[in-house]
Amino acid sequence: MKKSIALVLVAIMILSIAAVAFAACNHSWYTVSVSKRLISKTTVAYQHGCIHLSNPHTHTRYKYEVTQRFVCSKGCGKTYVDTYTVTEEKCPKH
Repeated sequence: MKKSIALVLVAIMILSIAAVAFAACNHSWYTVSVSKRLISKTTVAYQHGCIHLSNPHTHTRYKYEVTQRFVCSKGCGKTYVDTYTVTEEKCPKH
């Protein structure tokens, strides 16, 4: 009788530890890869100056799609991919 109770308690402890490890996985991601793909490149005219340029000029605006792949560091084997867009604008060098 005592042996079966001990086995049940051990099984409950093992399941509890596994549940905590899987739940903690949601907060322990690390980046495996990041890729950046150019979606568009446009020229934008400005009537004001930048810090380096005081006359009307154009800027180049780049729009990128960034994809990041994450893996759980707890060893649970879960992965996820996050994709978002980024816009960068560059003032011409003088």
